[in-house]
Amino acid sequence: MPAAAEARTGFQRVTVGDTQVDIRTYRRFDDAGTPDWHETRSEVVLVHGIGASERYYRPLIWELARTSIVHTLELPGFGSTPKPRRQLQMEDFGRIAAEALDTAGIRGAQWVGHSMGCQVVVEMALAAPDAASSVVLLGPTINDAERSAPLQALRLMQDCLVEPPAVNFILVTDYLRAGPRWYLSTLPVMIHHRLEERIREVKPPVLLVRGGKDPVVRADWLARLALARPGAVTAEIPGQPHVMMYTRPKETAELMRTAAAVQ
Repeated sequence: MPAAAEARTGFQRVTVGDTQVDIRTYRRFDDAGTPDWHETRSEVVLVHGIGASERYYRPLIWELARTSIVHTLELPGFGSTPKPRRQLQMEDFGRIAAEALDTAGIRGAQWVGHSMGCQVVVEMALAAPDAASSVVLLGPTINDAERSAPLQALRLMQDCLVEPPAVNFILVTDYLRAGPRWYLSTLPVMIHHRLEERIREVKPPVLLVRGGKDPVVRADWLARLALARPGAVTAEIPGQPHVMMYTRPKETAELMRTAAAVQ
């Protein structure tokens, strides 16, 4: 059997009102140019956190592309996407992202967020209740017991100490690309958004995941989110930091596949 080639990508820049969203699509092919799956079983959408881009999802993308078509979504003002002319609220990010996926013809996928991306995915699910097959929240923010910028900065610094250097490099360079003005203007939007209230009305199945060494998302906060959304399932990847999908992509992908199977 031919060795698997690098995942091939497609790119779309989708305009929603006065904003743009960048969507990349990954399909894994073998050297003969045919899909490297037994069958296409699912589609997955990955949404990044504040200041980040799709880059820290790369190990997870490669793992998921063995069995799925993977779409990464870069929010307005982050990654390669142009900055909006106005400040967006979390509801705006969610509505714009959901509309961008619909315009791109991506429907019925599993929606996955990391950190602030979890808040965006929840708002996406509220804006388009029937569009996602399931929702996975990796390291969901903001802990309702630590809703302040200084505390969040402290937790981020603590997490940097346990992340691999490659993750810190990716995040620092992505933060610089986003720029301090857009990052700092979005930060209070993230902090004041109440995920524990908004998650209650999410219709698709919900999986909540944290890394066992994540100082940003503690176990008690994950438990409170699960109580807020009856039926939500929680999972922990032992010994892992906030960006657990980079350090343990196989384990993260397996949890996601399990969530996708329970619909």
